[in-house]
Parts: sequence; C-alpha cells; structure tokens
Amino acid sequence: MPVPVVRVTAKGQLTVPVSMRRSLGLREGDYLAVYLEGDGIRLKKVETIRPLAEDDPIWRLVGSGASGLGDVAESHDRHLAEGERERWKG
Repeated sequence: MPVPVVRVTAKGQLTVPVSMRRSLGLREGDYLAVYLEGDGIRLKKVETIRPLAEDDPIWRLVGSGASGLGDVAESHDRHLAEGERERWKG
C-alpha cells in the first residue's frame, strides 16, 4: 500500500488523509501532539478530558475519606503532572 503524501501550506498546515482520520476517530477540533523524530515528524492523538458535571456522583465522595497523609493537598499538582508525564510516554 502506498504511503500517503500531503502538501504543507504557506501557514504550515497539512491535511491528514481521511482514512487515517477515520481510523483514529479524529474530528474537527481534536488535538494532535507533534513530535520531532530525527528527520521526521510524529503526530499522536491527544485524548482530551471531559470536565465533571456539577451533579456527578463523585462529588459526594470528595472529602469523605482520610488518607493519613499530610502533604496530599500540597503535592496534588505534582502527582497529577507525574501521572500525565507517564501517560504521555506511552
């Protein structure tokens, strides 16, 4: 099967072939991460996170447990960032 070739516009835009968009489930407004790999570029679909609704049942659980850890609030952002870095490595 031939490798698709796309043209880059003056603004640096390109069109992802429809077969690839369908295969990845890409739609208008979706995001792609762009990686430089040697003399090539790698694109990877970014899964966006849907914010929780105000009436989501998870909110009833917030604050209902105790971890016994004293630095949870202070370290929250660091823990989230570490998890995201690991997810992006995959």
